[in-house]
Amino acid sequence: MSTTLRLLPDLEESLRQIPGVRAVSVVTGPDARPTEIHVLTTPGKPAKQVVRDVQSLAMAQHEIDIDHRMVSVVQIGEADIAVPAVAAEQAEPEPEPEPEATHRPAVGSVGVRTSRGECHVEVVLTAGDDTFTGSALGPTSAPVRPRIIAAATLSALKDLLGLRCEVDSAQVVAAGTREVALTVVTLSVPRTGDQVLTGSAPVRDDAADAVARSVLDALNRQLVG
Repeated sequence: MSTTLRLLPDLEESLRQIPGVRAVSVVTGPDARPTEIHVLTTPGKPAKQVVRDVQSLAMAQHEIDIDHRMVSVVQIGEADIAVPAVAAEQAEPEPEPEPEATHRPAVGSVGVRTSRGECHVEVVLTAGDDTFTGSALGPTSAPVRPRIIAAATLSALKDLLGLRCEVDSAQVVAAGTREVALTVVTLSVPRTGDQVLTGSAPVRDDAADAVARSVLDALNRQLVG
């Protein structure tokens, strides 16, 4: 029978800081490498995004590469968590303030035009009633175009992010019978350092739109607060 080890208390503590996370248990092997990560969260954030947050934080703060298959997420609502009777008698719960409405940025349009050997891209994003526009220039070469689109999308996100962010790579790749846009960006976070984030989006009708959506996917956690 194998022995269950827990040798990474610092990683557990870091993962507990992820918004919505209530409890974390990291199971390791004798080499102190994670073999299982169990996360208890409140409802509201998709489990797939919780797994991405775990992977990003583990890599950024502890340089540990986490396989998504070892992360299990359980979501339990407030009503499912028992409150001790003594605590309930001592103080009545204060009404919680209504959360402010948050609007996830969405792609409004992506315009691509070429002129005099240059490719000009303009991306328009919408968030609630607000509109954000960004642009970027680059060579007309087709393999470079996804990177220009990603750069224009970051330009539109500048005011929303409030942090320096650069495109590492952007491309559209074949995945079976479909095409998928993949983007890698580096986000500079004060006191934490550079974070490498990845995003993907399936190509629907337009590859340019998919590239812009893959940038939003990479920055999803930062954009929804």
